[in-house]
Amino acid sequence: MKRLAKYALLKLAALFVGSPLGFWYAQNSMGDGAAIFSQTLALSQYETLADLQYKQADTAHGTQAQLDLVNFMNQLEARQKIAVPRAFDYDRARALMRLALLAEQAGNDAAFQQYLHDAQASLDDADKKWYSEKAMRTFVTVADTRPQY
Repeated sequence: MKRLAKYALLKLAALFVGSPLGFWYAQNSMGDGAAIFSQTLALSQYETLADLQYKQADTAHGTQAQLDLVNFMNQLEARQKIAVPRAFDYDRARALMRLALLAEQAGNDAAFQQYLHDAQASLDDADKKWYSEKAMRTFVTVADTRPQY
């Protein structure tokens, strides 16, 4: 019986020492993966809603959905380090270029030029390369015609 009590006490001590050490190790080794997952999940859900509104709703609601998405992305970037910055810049460029196309449809040339420039700057951040207006139109057209899963 004395031997059983020693093993039980040893297991209990290992639990109290091992649990905090294991928690600390997990935070330091897997924390980046959790940040990437949570950012990607939050952004993908918001993008799915904004994409649906852009493709299915009228121009005013599509524009508002894309503006909300860009605003959310700016808030996310201001609050925390972006886990996958290149993908983030591509997503922002797509939303901004959609806003440019919607402004062009509405006949607002000044807004079109501003959104186009912002989209080009976002892709420049991702690729360190400046894209032409034609390339930006192709970028969005290809993204919008790709099947969604």
